[in-house]
Amino acid sequence: MKEYHILSLSGGKDSTALAFFMKENMPDIFEKLEFVFYDTGCDLPETYDYLNKIEVFLNKKITKVIPEKSFDHIFDTSLLIPAPHRRYCTVLLKVEPSLKYIQKKIEKEGDGFFYFYIGLRADERNRKGVTPTTLKNRNIMKGIYPFIEYSIYQNDVENILVKSGINYPDYYKWRARNGCYFCFYQKASDWINLYKYHPDLYKKAMYYEENGRKAYGEVFRWCPKGTLRELIEPENMKKYIQEKQEILKNNLYAKNLLTTFNIK
Repeated sequence: MKEYHILSLSGGKDSTALAFFMKENMPDIFEKLEFVFYDTGCDLPETYDYLNKIEVFLNKKITKVIPEKSFDHIFDTSLLIPAPHRRYCTVLLKVEPSLKYIQKKIEKEGDGFFYFYIGLRADERNRKGVTPTTLKNRNIMKGIYPFIEYSIYQNDVENILVKSGINYPDYYKWRARNGCYFCFYQKASDWINLYKYHPDLYKKAMYYEENGRKAYGEVFRWCPKGTLRELIEPENMKKYIQEKQEILKNNLYAKNLLTTFNIK
């Protein structure tokens, strides 16, 4: 049976490190490997810049899969904002486009078995990601976790990125995680930094919050600490940034990031 080998790049540190790791340690698979980015249209500019760097460093094109309906279309027609208890953003903007992409690939290139390479580290072995296992009632997919198999931990990921020369994505200068600019898992300090670095995106997220939360009669906040309008009040901005700095003082991973970016 024909084999398809796919690495889903998110524009984050782990999936990027996995791409470089596979080039060095799994060259036969790397030659057959396809990079795929599920483009929600809601990622940070730094993410897209980093993806361009990956293409240059590894000399491999990234396939960008775009959902049929954008987030704005979904929001405008439903006024429903994604939240921890309704993560429709992941389903509609990533999972469903992924399955459709696979189906189209089968129709174009023929039946086969799909191997998905996932960048979960050895220290994350208990939270293995969910990989779709069926398509039209056929068992044709499998998730592969090279970092778990080779015992690659967080510090190892950092070493891979630094040694390769690509380093971290620039958004790590001010943000703790990869993902959509309005991700509801962000900390208050990340929201405040979004306002500082990308005020246009912050205002867009504020528009969603203030208009979407009225739907279904519920009050919605992207951040538990307060509404986005409240977060950028001067006293709150100062408070949450100071809290974040106190946390960073005792966080080895954060210290390494600060050193990497030469941030005082």
